[in-house]
Amino acid sequence: MKQKITSFCFSLLFILIVKSGHSIEPIAITWENLIPQLPAQENSLAGLTEEEAGFLEWIIYLREYLPEEIKPKDQKFHDEMTSAISQFSEKGIDVDAIIADRRYRATAVNNDLNGKAITMAGYLLPLDLSGGKVTDFLLVPWVGACIHTPPPPPNQIVHAVTVEARSYELDSMFAPVSVTGVMEVRSLTKELFLVDGSSDIDVGYSLKVQNIEKYQQK
Repeated sequence: MKQKITSFCFSLLFILIVKSGHSIEPIAITWENLIPQLPAQENSLAGLTEEEAGFLEWIIYLREYLPEEIKPKDQKFHDEMTSAISQFSEKGIDVDAIIADRRYRATAVNNDLNGKAITMAGYLLPLDLSGGKVTDFLLVPWVGACIHTPPPPPNQIVHAVTVEARSYELDSMFAPVSVTGVMEVRSLTKELFLVDGSSDIDVGYSLKVQNIEKYQQK
């Protein structure tokens, strides 16, 4: 019931935007606006040599981003990882705490944007493509995101759906677009189909798109 009420409220707000035209002026936002104001991040690499800092980042990558199916399963790898984490702990560096803080910062969202009519620019990754027309897509901050590199953090990905049977004629995924609609702060996971398979993408925002067009730099 709560979900139905929320959907109705967003639909009503969207109708007001479309019908009135001038009663609710969309605010222009950037990707930085999707990240809330957070306490300053401590420099977790302070006091480390360049080699040690690089090794720490490699450990964090192995722990956080390397898919489970390709992680080494042998005991030697596990022992080396445990030993390295212990050595950093002796230097006063808590690897688990660093990972937890980065994870929090990657998922923290700006609740002030919930229900706001916004306009923003980004790159389009289609989730539903029929005859070259897009109605369901991910909006990401840089070209090629989620395709050949690890995806941006959830608070830098927007799941967008066009309304009123609107669609966008996709010419290229490498050209930026400008979208206007109603933002909803909402965590979800979407499956993105790629040439070599598919990938589950964590998303921090949803957008009901009223208008989409090629981005024109001003």
